[in-house]
Amino acid sequence: RNLCLDLEDLQLVFMISSHELFIKLLKDDERKLLIDQMRKRSPRINLCTKPVTSFYDIPASASVNIGQLEHQLILSVDPWRIRQILIELHGMTSERQFWTVSNKWEVPNVYSNVILGIKDNLTRDLVYILMAKGLHCCAIKDFVPAKQLFAACLELVTEFSPKLRQVMLNEMLLLDIYTHEAGAGASGERPPSDLISRVRGYLEMRVPDIPLRQVIAEECVAFLLNWSENEYLTMQVPLSLVQTNPYVKLGQLLAATCKELPGPKESRRTAKDLWEVVVQICSVSNQHKRGNDGRVSLIKHRESTLGIMYR
Repeated sequence: RNLCLDLEDLQLVFMISSHELFIKLLKDDERKLLIDQMRKRSPRINLCTKPVTSFYDIPASASVNIGQLEHQLILSVDPWRIRQILIELHGMTSERQFWTVSNKWEVPNVYSNVILGIKDNLTRDLVYILMAKGLHCCAIKDFVPAKQLFAACLELVTEFSPKLRQVMLNEMLLLDIYTHEAGAGASGERPPSDLISRVRGYLEMRVPDIPLRQVIAEECVAFLLNWSENEYLTMQVPLSLVQTNPYVKLGQLLAATCKELPGPKESRRTAKDLWEVVVQICSVSNQHKRGNDGRVSLIKHRESTLGIMYR
């Protein structure tokens, strides 16, 4: 008691008076009396009569809390948890763009241009992060969380953007193709008719102003070739798509060749057509760039490479 009265540093007095030993040595009445005396010495200092039980009870600063939440945001692949974290973060500050928290979150430019145009900051961050994480899970063949992330994103964008809704339906189609080829398809089981119909529907889609990724059309054509849908590729695929997409043209020519082997005279024409399409796909000019996966795309439309996101 005398030690506290002799001290001039009131912060030090506060620490000592909150110590467990201090509480044991002084009775409640004596402790209250001491605190009253300290208040009279410095009216500006309001000492709490309830002792601090632990140093770790001191609340963290806002910046520390934001950093911890951002770390959780990077690690989580649970759509509900991602949404909750973003709500908390936006409640703490309105100055941050949380879709930029990790430089490994990358969405193809053809999509990001639409997503970043969303006016509501929380919705924009949520859509971008769900899509980026879903695409990453697809890339590492972790299809279960990818489906959950895409489904959550589809439900969200359906409320306000028909364009992004179609984008998510396209990405979920590609995910279903990957899932079948890695699962039942690997053992030779044919895909369900519904999946084949959706693949055909994508190739025949004529919805204006929908951002499209080249890889989806490529995978759809490869999928139909793998499962011998030669009749469709040769006879029913839209002519306009064949004329504008060399991958579809290649698929049509391969399907025609597999469907009916040409005779000696026709084979030269078939070989020439096939070679011209291969050259068209593989040629590299100042307008084209070949990616690490061997695909060619226009530089102005090339997609960002998905980086590794640690889980």
